[in-house]
Amino acid sequence: MPQPQRSKADTIETLLKAPWVMAVIALALLVGALLNPAQAPQPALSWYANSGLKTLEWNNYLSWLRFNGHGQRAGQLEQQLASGDVHAYSAALLSPAFVKDSEQRARDFWSPAQIEQWKALRQQAPQQLATSNLYRWGLADSHPRPARFFTAPLTGGSLWLTVLALLLLAPLAPQLERQLSHGRVLTLWLLGSLLAGGGYLLLARPGQMPFHGATAALMVWYGAFLGLQGWRTTLSVWLPGKAWIGIPLPTPALAAIPLTLLGLLAWQSQPAMANLAAGVLALAGGILLVQIMGPAEPSQDIVTSIPDPQLQQALQRGWDALGRLQADAACDAFQQVLEQQPDHFDALTGLFSAHRMSQNPNDWVHIAHRLFAHPAAEKGQPQQIAVCWQQFRQQQGAELPADIGWPLVATLTRAGDFSQAESLAASLDHHDTRKPVLQALREALHREGLGHRAKALEV
Repeated sequence: MPQPQRSKADTIETLLKAPWVMAVIALALLVGALLNPAQAPQPALSWYANSGLKTLEWNNYLSWLRFNGHGQRAGQLEQQLASGDVHAYSAALLSPAFVKDSEQRARDFWSPAQIEQWKALRQQAPQQLATSNLYRWGLADSHPRPARFFTAPLTGGSLWLTVLALLLLAPLAPQLERQLSHGRVLTLWLLGSLLAGGGYLLLARPGQMPFHGATAALMVWYGAFLGLQGWRTTLSVWLPGKAWIGIPLPTPALAAIPLTLLGLLAWQSQPAMANLAAGVLALAGGILLVQIMGPAEPSQDIVTSIPDPQLQQALQRGWDALGRLQADAACDAFQQVLEQQPDHFDALTGLFSAHRMSQNPNDWVHIAHRLFAHPAAEKGQPQQIAVCWQQFRQQQGAELPADIGWPLVATLTRAGDFSQAESLAASLDHHDTRKPVLQALREALHREGLGHRAKALEV
């Protein structure tokens, strides 16, 4: 059967629903990592050591720390310098309290000529800091200007770690931005930058390398994705020249991705614990924030019973067989589950994939109709059905019985896939559920600012 041609409106709708907010931010992070690398020398620190400012005030600064009860901190800075970490100089360079005290007591330890030299050098400090990318864009503990919470991720951290975090996020991005909407995803990024910077400042100390790099802030999106899912997740992956394919995975298994990235972040970055705190706070914040924000199209949760161990084993055998491309074995396992629980959502989606793989049109159509009529009331289920409907429509066409099609329109509406919902509704015959389903679709379109499309629907 020839595949139906996509209309221009469908193409535009697909582009609008693409994760372009996450794509733009990811591109900016990669450009920042390439053009603003943290590995470059920091001119302000070299200037502090060689201009004479260190000779004038460094020993005074260490004495000032000890006099004010921070002797341990002074010893740590001396150890940092002994190990070659010149970021220790930033503790004095970015200490307004020390500068103020030096202005009041300058005559106690400097000659008039030295005082004038010190003041002249201190006036040059802001200009020197502006030439050092970490202190201009990163989040320095001694000088955490608010804007740096948002610019620190654009200062290149470990390039390979940033690329890895973005690549592992790519399969999650379409579903996340479709469920949350573009605005919520952008808001999450801004809040994630604040959380990551705040987490760093909890454990960082003056004189350490400023917070920089994108990996910690990206954890907020991983957290948001995990917070939206049920116990099983279906990832939507597009292959060139093929339809979208759904890859079912247990949600707890996906938690291994951000946890592994956090481990690599702590291993790769210094100070390790401060950077780890930044990532952990952003990850936890993403999980909690998404509960407050909720999905763009909230779905009604239902209470599920404790799963039967035998059914769970059969379900697992089915997914394992699908992974080995053994369609017949997968069909048998999922059918065993459906014999006891005819509306078991994961078994229906698994059997849908298995029959599609076995290329048996009659069985595939039958199970597809059962799946499309499912209430899909749990989180993530409407989006999974939307992916399945797209696959079915591309191979079998868009013709459905009215008693199957109208529940599917309602499900597509809750999934936020309005283009497919409108197209399907226009092709269906009248049914008792038509009016309430169309009314719900119109209300959803109005909420999304698509009033002109809502008016075109005849209720």
